[in-house]
Amino acid sequence: MRFVTPALKHIVFPALARSGYLRYAAGAGPAVVTYHGVFPSGYKVRNAALDGNLVHGDSLRRQLRLLKQHYQVISPDDFLCWLRRDGLLPPRSILLTCDDALRNTLTEMVPILVEFGVSCLFFATGASADETSSMLWYEELYLMLLEANAPIALAIPEAGVSIGSITPHEKHRCWWSLVERFSQFDKEARLGFLDRIAGQLRLPENWRERFIQEPTLAARFLTLNRAGLRQLAAAGMSLGAHSLSHPILSRAAEELAWREISESRAVLEKAFGQTMWAFAYPFGNAATVTQRDLRLAERAGYCCALTNTGGGLGAKIDRFAIPRVHVTADMNLPEFEAYIAGFYRTLRSRLGGARMEVVGA
Repeated sequence: MRFVTPALKHIVFPALARSGYLRYAAGAGPAVVTYHGVFPSGYKVRNAALDGNLVHGDSLRRQLRLLKQHYQVISPDDFLCWLRRDGLLPPRSILLTCDDALRNTLTEMVPILVEFGVSCLFFATGASADETSSMLWYEELYLMLLEANAPIALAIPEAGVSIGSITPHEKHRCWWSLVERFSQFDKEARLGFLDRIAGQLRLPENWRERFIQEPTLAARFLTLNRAGLRQLAAAGMSLGAHSLSHPILSRAAEELAWREISESRAVLEKAFGQTMWAFAYPFGNAATVTQRDLRLAERAGYCCALTNTGGGLGAKIDRFAIPRVHVTADMNLPEFEAYIAGFYRTLRSRLGGARMEVVGA
């Protein structure tokens, strides 16, 4: 989670960005930036917590313009060569990545990347090797809770779930508790739990249809299928693995975590004939990734694996815990630069990790 005071966001970061201090004081690179997609044209944000990981197209253009003017956007191949010690990188190098491979990455994000002449490393789950598209299970769960009328009562005894009388403002906490619980089970069991929850919430049998049939909603919530990932590759983008089904790995037993990490590589490589040399941990923060998971990623044969926190120029690079800057919808341009330049990470470290007030939570 990001902690930024209003003074930092609206006064300090803009002043430092205007002066050029952020880029000239930036640490040694490279830095890795991660997105989760771009809002489809006409999409109206349903929920800040649900939609906050995506960015608007205009924001992405401003960020890429900044990177092109004052930093060096490198390709995934450049980054791989550097990891293998086969090449050097220019100062202030930035690698672009994007997790989840939602449909909007192809319809909204790739055209902007092509417009700026840059490439990106897209991380897809095993579901994108299928011929049909689907929703990420934890986003589907969030939508179910949003669709339900209060009060909510849920019971899945085998998953240790017994929840009653959930008020609207408690839905987010309820959702994350369910994600933690269900991540202990494999994909098939999780999908079965979701079907049962839909029944307990008294949702119509066809409640998913509009998210599948309506083009704007489908672009927001459906993942790319096999044909879509091939289109990404044809546009000059690179592919990496993001687990089979996006559970919280730290909640899964070792055998299940191993399957999620290793089999996602095998499934995607078989479908696309490309080596999946990089892995992105689902959710990717300290609470969802353990040292065990880092060891499993190395054992699975990846060249590197990436987290979602602690990034920016000057960050320590551990090949199986490469930090990234997680770009969110509420991040303004000076704040974006403070993160990629490593200023925010350094500031927080010097403050001893002191808690700063959340903005845009």
